[in-house]
Amino acid sequence: MRTLLVAIFASFLIASAAAQSSKDFSGTWTLASDESSIRDFSVPPARVLIVDQTAGALTITASLEPGLPTTRVVYPLDGTSQKSSVGDSTWNAVSKWEGSALLMNIIVSGPQDYSLFERWSRSGDGRLTITRTVNRTSGETESIFVYTSPQSNRDLQSVQTRSTESPRPPVITPPAQPMKTDYVVASGRRILMRLTNPVNTKRTMAGDRVYLQTAVPVFVNGRLIIPQGSYVTGTVTEAERAGRLKGKAALNLRFESVTLPNGTTRDFRGRAGSVDSQGQLDRTEGRIQGEGKGGDGTRRVAQTTAAGAGLGTIVGAATGHVGTGLGVGAAAGAAAGLASVFGSRGNDVVIPQGTTIELVLDRELVFTDEDLRQRVQ
Repeated sequence: MRTLLVAIFASFLIASAAAQSSKDFSGTWTLASDESSIRDFSVPPARVLIVDQTAGALTITASLEPGLPTTRVVYPLDGTSQKSSVGDSTWNAVSKWEGSALLMNIIVSGPQDYSLFERWSRSGDGRLTITRTVNRTSGETESIFVYTSPQSNRDLQSVQTRSTESPRPPVITPPAQPMKTDYVVASGRRILMRLTNPVNTKRTMAGDRVYLQTAVPVFVNGRLIIPQGSYVTGTVTEAERAGRLKGKAALNLRFESVTLPNGTTRDFRGRAGSVDSQGQLDRTEGRIQGEGKGGDGTRRVAQTTAAGAGLGTIVGAATGHVGTGLGVGAAAGAAAGLASVFGSRGNDVVIPQGTTIELVLDRELVFTDEDLRQRVQ
């Protein structure tokens, strides 16, 4: 009888420990890629999850790779909603319990608007399974992420050992293979930059190099892709000064490559989408046209002709030849006006150092996790 009571009590301890642990997601979790089914890489799973669970909230610190920057998301457990910033997006989460499973509804707003539905459950062998459904206007995809935690395995084995007095060898989980994820900066994406060397149509020639730095960081699906201060190079493809009689100055820049702070370089083609300078920008070609002289030359000739005629009239009256003085004065004034016009040009296109220029990508840029990893010098 005593043996039977001990067995029942041991079974109760095991069941109680399992029930309690099944609703506790605390710990450090590593993605088991070979056990997971990933079908939507636009919202990639974290390779490492650090979960801190309290009675009111689940605080998740996620990293796509060990050693890379982390993202912090808070899931409330008290029925309220909680907003978290993830890159350049905002996640608004509401959660509820369904037995020992935690259900989460997340609305994502930012460059891309979509919703996530996640179901978190913890199995008896210490695995955390997250079923994620991504809903977009284009359709719905479902992925299953399986995470392992050596600590949870040890805790469960310790309970079983103390209850049954039959120790078992520890379960060693092999390290998950790193996932290869591509991050695409799409064609047409706009990137704000600052010019580090001045460019103008007076001294710049076609073929000269242009150097810039990104003014704001670029994110893709919450992952930092192009940090602020990355280097961008380009080439002057056209540098024409304005003519003396007609024609406007014109400047055209072509952007060609970007180098991240860790040394990763990508070639591309891009044009100016906006420039903080005087002149007119053709947004389809990225060509900047200066302001011409317009009617200044004609007005200058007319003004000097009138002034010359007035002076000639005074001189002609003094000599008794008003008509002759008028004609001579007008001719001299016109000649002076023409000389002034022929001796000057229209306005140059001038882009000073520090000017902000918006780059428009003409082709997509593709990066991998390896490209974005911080390199040790």
